[in-house]
Amino acid sequence: MRVRSIFFFSVFIFSNLILSGGELLKNEKETIVESIIRNAASVARTNPDSAIYIILQNIKNEEVNEADICKLYIEVADIYKTNQNYNTAQKYFLKALELSLKIQNPELQMDIYIELGRINRKLGNYDKALQNDLKALTIAENVNVPEQLALIYNFIGIDQYRYHNYNDAIINFGRSLKIREERNDSIGIADCYNNLGMVYDDQGDKTTALSNYQNALSVYEDIHELDGIAAAYNNIAGIYYQQNDYSKVMDYVLKSLEIRKKEGDKRKLSFTFLNIAALYYSMDSIGRSIKYNLDGLQLAEQIGAKSQKRIAYKGLSDAYLRMNDFEKAYQYQILYSQVKDSIFEENKTRAIAEMHTKYETKKKEMENLLLKNENKVKSRNQIILIVLIAGLFLLLIMLIYYLRLRSKIHKQQKAMAEIQLTKKEQEKKHLQDKVFAEKQINFLQKEKFTTELIHKNKQLANSTLTLINKNEVLGNLKNEVKSLDVSHNEKSRIVSYINQNMDVDADWKKFRMDFEEAHPGFFDRLTRSFPGLSETYQKICAFLRIDLTSKEMADLMYVSVAAVNKNRQRLRKKLNLEAEADLNEFLKKV
Repeated sequence: MRVRSIFFFSVFIFSNLILSGGELLKNEKETIVESIIRNAASVARTNPDSAIYIILQNIKNEEVNEADICKLYIEVADIYKTNQNYNTAQKYFLKALELSLKIQNPELQMDIYIELGRINRKLGNYDKALQNDLKALTIAENVNVPEQLALIYNFIGIDQYRYHNYNDAIINFGRSLKIREERNDSIGIADCYNNLGMVYDDQGDKTTALSNYQNALSVYEDIHELDGIAAAYNNIAGIYYQQNDYSKVMDYVLKSLEIRKKEGDKRKLSFTFLNIAALYYSMDSIGRSIKYNLDGLQLAEQIGAKSQKRIAYKGLSDAYLRMNDFEKAYQYQILYSQVKDSIFEENKTRAIAEMHTKYETKKKEMENLLLKNENKVKSRNQIILIVLIAGLFLLLIMLIYYLRLRSKIHKQQKAMAEIQLTKKEQEKKHLQDKVFAEKQINFLQKEKFTTELIHKNKQLANSTLTLINKNEVLGNLKNEVKSLDVSHNEKSRIVSYINQNMDVDADWKKFRMDFEEAHPGFFDRLTRSFPGLSETYQKICAFLRIDLTSKEMADLMYVSVAAVNKNRQRLRKKLNLEAEADLNEFLKKV
C-alpha cells in the first residue's frame, strides 16, 4: 500500500514540475527567501495565520540556509508584532537572534535587539527593554550606524524615563538629539525635544519643559509639519493647564484647532472638537463643552465615523447629566449604547464580508485561470501522456533502485549496530579494568602513606624519648653535682654546663623541625583554626598528636605532671571541646 502511495505521489510531483516549469524560469532572478517573504507579505494583510504557515513550511526547504532562516524568523515575528501578539513575536525574534549570533551578523543582531526592546516596552518589561537596548547600543557603536545609534539612544532614554531615572533619560535624549542635529533629521530632532520636554515636565521643571516643547514646535514650523505643530500646541497647552493659566491653554488649543481646520481632515478635526469639549468639561464650562461636542458630532456624522460619534454621545450625556437635564442625558446615553453595539456588529460583519469577498475573488481568478489553461491543456495532452509514460518508467526504475538501496542500508546498519555493541562492551570492560587498577593504586598509595607516617611517628617518638631520657639523666646528674664535696665555683661551672645541654628552647626547636617533617602544615592549620593559641598550648597539641604521656610531656617542658594536666584541661576549653570528646582524636584530624 505504501509503495503504491509513493508511486502516485511521485507521478503527481513529476507532472506538476513540468507544468510549472515556465513559472520557475520567470522567477529565477528572485531568491527563494525574497519570493517567500513577498508572497507571505501579500497574504499577511488579510490572513496573518496563513502567511506565518507559508513561512514556517518553507523554513524546512533544503535550499534555505541559516542566514535565510534567520530572515524568515524575523518576518514571522514582525507579523505577530503587527497583530499585537507580542509574546509569540518575542519567541521568534529570540530564535532569529540565536541564528544571527551563530552566523556572526552584528547588524542583524542589532536590529533584533532593537525589536526585542520595542516588544518588552509594549509588554511593560522595561528592565528587559533596557537590557536589549544596551546590547543594541554596543553593536551600533562598533559598526558605526549613526541613524540606528540615534534611535537606540532615544529608546534608552525612554527606558530610563519609565524607571524615573530622569537624569539618565535626559543624557540619552541629548545624545540622540546631537546625532540627529548632525544629520539634519528634522523629525527626529523635534521628537527629541518633545521627549526632553516630557521628562522635565514630570520632574516639575515646567520652564525647561515648556522651552523644549517650544523648540519642538519651532522645528515643526520650519518644515511645515502641520500635524506636529498641532501636537506641539497640545503639549504646550498641557503645561499651562498645570499652571492653571486657562487663557493660554485655550489659546494653544484653539491654535491647534485652526491647523486642523486648514488641514481639512474632518476626522482629525472631529477629534480636536471632542478634545476641546472634554477640556471645557473639566473646567466646568458645560455649555461650551456641549457646543464643541455637537461640532465634533456633526463632523463625525458627515464622514460616518462611528467611533467619534460614540465619544460625542458619551460627552453630551455626561454634560447634560451635570446640568441635571436627565432627559437629554438619557437620550444621548441610549445613542451611545446603540453606536457602541453597532461598531461591534459592523466590525464583525465587515470581517465576514471581507472574507466572503476574498473567497469570491479568488474563486473567479481560479475559474478564469482554468478557462485560459483549458485550450493549452488540450493541445499538450499528447506530449504530457508521453512524458508521463517516460516518467512512470523512470519512477519504476527509481523505485526498484530505492528498494535495493534500502535493503543494503538495512544490512549495513545491522552490521554497524553489532560492531557498535561489541565496541561498547569492550569499552565497558576496559573502563572496569581501569577503575579497578585506579582503586588498587589508591589503596597502595594510601597504605604506603600510612606506613611512612607510622615510621615517621616512630622516629619522632624515639627522638623525643631520647630528649626525655637525656633531660632526665642531666637532671639526675645536676642533683648529684650539688651533693659533691667540691668548691662552689666548680659546682657552678658543672651546673652551668648541664643547663646548657638542658636548653628547653633548643629542644623545642629540634622537636618542631622533626614534627613538621612528619606532619607538614600541622602548626599552620592549628593557628588558622585557633589564632589565639599560645606556644605552650601548641607544644601540648604536638605532644598529644604523637601520643606522649603527661609524664613525658612534663619532662620535655620541665614542669610538673599536675601542671601538664591542668594545661590539658585549659586546652580543651580553648578548642571548644565537649567533655566527652577525645582530645587526642580531635588533634589527629587537624
